[in-house]
Amino acid sequence: MYDAKMNHFYGKYGQKFIIPSILVILMLASYILMIQMTKPESFNAKLFSVADRTIRSPQTGIDTKKTDEEKTAARESVEDVYTFNRETAQNRVSLINSFFAYVSEVQGEIKEKTDKKESVSNSDKLKMLKDKLSSNVSEKITSSISDEVLLRFLNANPKDLTTAKETLSTEIETVMGESIRESNLNTKKVQARDDIELSSIPAPLRSAAKTLVSYAIVPNETYNKKETNVRKREAAASVIPEKILQGQVIVQEGQIIDRETYRQLGLLNLLDQKMPVKQYAGYALLILVLASILYFFTTKTKMSRKKRQQTLLIFGVAFVLTLILLFVIRVLESANLSNISFLFPAAFLPVILKILLRERYAFLGLLFISVTSLFAFQSHETSVVSSLITPFILLSGFAAIISLRDYSRRIAIFRSGMIVGAFNILCVFFLLLINNSTIWSESTLESMFYAFAGGVGAFILALGLIPLFEFLFGVLTTSRLVELANPNHPLLKRILMRAPGTYHHSMMVANLAETCADKIGANGLLTRVGCFYHDIGKTLRPPYFVENQLQGINPHDRLTPKQSRDIILAHTVDGAEILRENHMPQPIIDIALEHHGTTLLKFFYLKEKEENPDTEEAEFRYSGPKPKTKEVAIINIADSVEAAVRAAVDPTKEKIKQIIDGIIRDRILDGQFSECDISLKEIEQIRETLNQTLNGIYHQRIQYPDDVKGKTNGDT
Repeated sequence: MYDAKMNHFYGKYGQKFIIPSILVILMLASYILMIQMTKPESFNAKLFSVADRTIRSPQTGIDTKKTDEEKTAARESVEDVYTFNRETAQNRVSLINSFFAYVSEVQGEIKEKTDKKESVSNSDKLKMLKDKLSSNVSEKITSSISDEVLLRFLNANPKDLTTAKETLSTEIETVMGESIRESNLNTKKVQARDDIELSSIPAPLRSAAKTLVSYAIVPNETYNKKETNVRKREAAASVIPEKILQGQVIVQEGQIIDRETYRQLGLLNLLDQKMPVKQYAGYALLILVLASILYFFTTKTKMSRKKRQQTLLIFGVAFVLTLILLFVIRVLESANLSNISFLFPAAFLPVILKILLRERYAFLGLLFISVTSLFAFQSHETSVVSSLITPFILLSGFAAIISLRDYSRRIAIFRSGMIVGAFNILCVFFLLLINNSTIWSESTLESMFYAFAGGVGAFILALGLIPLFEFLFGVLTTSRLVELANPNHPLLKRILMRAPGTYHHSMMVANLAETCADKIGANGLLTRVGCFYHDIGKTLRPPYFVENQLQGINPHDRLTPKQSRDIILAHTVDGAEILRENHMPQPIIDIALEHHGTTLLKFFYLKEKEENPDTEEAEFRYSGPKPKTKEVAIINIADSVEAAVRAAVDPTKEKIKQIIDGIIRDRILDGQFSECDISLKEIEQIRETLNQTLNGIYHQRIQYPDDVKGKTNGDT
């Protein structure tokens, strides 16, 4: 309803504060509804109590505790990584060979001294060997091998020394060819000593040889900490997270709720009906993204700020109403009403948006409700319906948009509802086939019934709410225009009864203007209906307008030019006020108010100018505003053209053309179309259309002889 209150609503303060505030409220309402639909159901479950019902997981989630335990086990199962060094065996063999070489060298020096009759004690022998070993061997072998062992080798004969050297080298090379770590080092040394015990080394040297071989054998594998950590991380990363699947039974009815079960219930937020903060944030971002898409989608359409705000409000309110319906269905579903989800009127939002706005908004609304339904139905216990409802909504919505072609008549809208209801039955049937569900069962028939009822119900609900939207937002739908075009409308009857000349003039202007509107792609029906009511202000003083003056009596002859001016100029404002009082749509009111723009009332202006040369043009101009839309611009031209051509004496084709050209030229020069988006090309099309139409109406008739007159029916 666009009365004075609604005008104020869309006024200066409304545009700056009220409309944005309402849009924010609608976003908050959408957010709250989404949270209410998706938050987990809580259960009054206590530790070690008996479950009074079977509890299933409402969503798929990761059991972090079990996953961490499995990762820890995987890391611990990884063995330490050791690096095998083949050079170690060669180095130890070289060490032993060097030892025997120095022993042989010292024995040679001892022999030389003995040959010279020099006395060499055991201490001297040890000192000579230790000096060589200390200066030529990097290892401190002398501190690890006892003096007794060294003396045994120094005192052995060369043949036995050679046997010991070869045996020890072979043994060391054999043993150290295998993996030796700190953990099995002693075992390998014992093995080597046992082999020496059974070897061909002479008995006096065996003990010393076992000591030397035990010293020579060292670990040939070192712990690789870096590689070990890498493998542990890889093992942990390869662990598949332990999941609690949606629909998985957490506890069966009658079972004891043990600690593990209680922990899982807490993990799924089934004990306190709380969602994680990140989910609250996620849904907030979802609503924000949807609102942003709608905003940018709307800004891409060329429309006025007022129209854009109206579009956002209608879309937002319709979307919130749809979420409320979705919430009701969710509540009914939680009451264990099986398959009730198919009752959701999926076509409601697309239908109401297509009728009130445009088809493109219907598709956008269908996308929005499909996305939200995906979260709403997947957030609770899984079922056949939960997995099928989103594709069902998409298909049903598309069917509604495609089938709804003629929405000027309510019966046509209802017929589309029946078509969508039948399509919904087919939809449920093949979706259940795809899901491998039982087809011929009571549950399936119940689903089909709900789907049909939801399809028809969506259209019935839309039909019931559209008048409310029209009333609240001043939306002018096709069906509303058809209603207003009914000759039995009280206001049209009022015009006919009080100002029959104005009524006839309005019908003529409507025919002209509608033809022009159709030609340039404007709203022809709106233009026609607007013409019906554009001069309703004349019904307050019908005789003062020429088309209603009978028998040549003109009341203006008794008035001054200024008095006549006030009466004539007032009919636009009076007409808008009458339409407001009768709760007419705003576009119709705008046509009544703007159809003369700020044009000059030339006749009375010139008459006053003769008496008062100082008279200003502004005093004799309509108050406006100038036409804001193409429809009003067309009516502005057609209204003046029809009146001028009707008043012309013997309107020939050339005279009609001159009248049309003159009126259009005056309007352009006067800047009457400066505030609407009509183009010069479209004005030229209007000019041509008016010429063709009026020439068809006022075509030249054949002059019949007097004896033929009266025999024709005037159709020539």
